[in-house]
Amino acid sequence: MPGVYCRDIHAFSRCPRTACAPRRRREQKGSMQAGIATGKDDRARRRRLARRLIAVQEEQRLRLSRELHDDLGQMLASVALELHSIRADSAELDARLARAAQLIDQLSARVHDAAWSLRPADLDRLGLRACLEDLVSMLCAQLGVPGDVDLEALARPLDPEVALTLYRIAQEALTNIGKHARPGRVSVTAHIWDNKLRLAVEDNGQGFDGTVAPGPHHLGLAGMKERLALIGGELTVETAKGKGTAIYADVHLSD
Repeated sequence: MPGVYCRDIHAFSRCPRTACAPRRRREQKGSMQAGIATGKDDRARRRRLARRLIAVQEEQRLRLSRELHDDLGQMLASVALELHSIRADSAELDARLARAAQLIDQLSARVHDAAWSLRPADLDRLGLRACLEDLVSMLCAQLGVPGDVDLEALARPLDPEVALTLYRIAQEALTNIGKHARPGRVSVTAHIWDNKLRLAVEDNGQGFDGTVAPGPHHLGLAGMKERLALIGGELTVETAKGKGTAIYADVHLSD
């Protein structure tokens, strides 16, 4: 019978093709399993790295937020108090001092807003619910539209990473509404069922075509999906031109 040379770990021996086939299949199966395991390990390492990078970014944001609020914010407040207390000998100089004090007040308010957007201090102290209520209140005041808020489900304590992730997603979604949606109403709600939390951010604005690849105005959606996936969550977007937009962030809660 014709044969082939089959290499063994101990020696070369002449054997039929049929005898070598099972070994080749085992080797191929082992290689495939090793490749799958390597791929899973690589994905796990990438997820760990992404989570670490986000954690470092949030630490930097927190530090900068505190510096803006505690240092620069306090200094501006002191300057404003001094200017408000000065009285000049002429009406013209009084008017200029009042104008300078007004500009300092405006700058102080912008510094406060910048510090708050970097990392709201109340997120750690008061929790996600209070921070989201503030976000919605500020956006609706800026746009001059009513807002519906139902966040009773967020009264329970949440894992800090989950709370921060949901805050960032809501922040991005509300920022997009303010920039692009032109809504007549904004809604932010949260509900829990089957140990799953859903945060919904909805508007009745102009929407966009959800069947095409995101344009430059909607690149934040990809980042929201990636960030939510890092904690085992899922993002769903429902939208159409002229029909508004609904963004749902679903996360599983720990027992």
